[in-house]
Amino acid sequence: MNSVWISRLLVFLTALPCVLCGVQTDAQCLSSRPVIDLQSVIDTLIQQQRKLCSYNCLTPEENDFYKAQKSSANLVRSQLFNTPLIYNKKRYVISKIPYQNSYEAMMYCLGFGGYLAEIDDRNELTALQKFVQDTPGIDTVLIAGSDASKEGTWVFQRTGASVSVLDWNANQPDNWKDEDCLTLWKSQNSKMNDITCTSPEPSYRFMCELLDVY
Repeated sequence: MNSVWISRLLVFLTALPCVLCGVQTDAQCLSSRPVIDLQSVIDTLIQQQRKLCSYNCLTPEENDFYKAQKSSANLVRSQLFNTPLIYNKKRYVISKIPYQNSYEAMMYCLGFGGYLAEIDDRNELTALQKFVQDTPGIDTVLIAGSDASKEGTWVFQRTGASVSVLDWNANQPDNWKDEDCLTLWKSQNSKMNDITCTSPEPSYRFMCELLDVY
């Protein structure tokens, strides 16, 4: 359904109440017509249009451009990230490259339409811990979570919401050398550890959480 058909349908819907009345004059119609929430109908149509819109909504030129851009993005993503995990309609990726600081890692994730992986429940924690264990060539993986604002109070950098699920390795967190960022530590069964946000080791990697539709 394109915008032309939506416009035609809205014209029809506007006239529909009077058709249903079966009367001739506007005054008679206004007094007896059924109530239709046109704004609700419009909103529903727009939502359906967005859901149904795919390559068919694009001109051939737009379609080719979109496919080329998506192909380029996928190529870049394959160079930057390991094989992804698809979990609960999200795509999780672990970088192949190091990062200079947590801000840079967050910007990489943002560039692909996501953010540092945020663990919201125990099931997600278990899935991501296994993901880390199954990904070769990595050990320490940065995820969302920081206590830079208040020591011992862990929040997600993106939203400021509390990190409600924590699974620390033994004797962690220890805040050694002012460690305010959160990781999953593969060699310790992917338990959590605190690390510095500003000068990570060259072997450290980061994990992004992306919409699976990207």
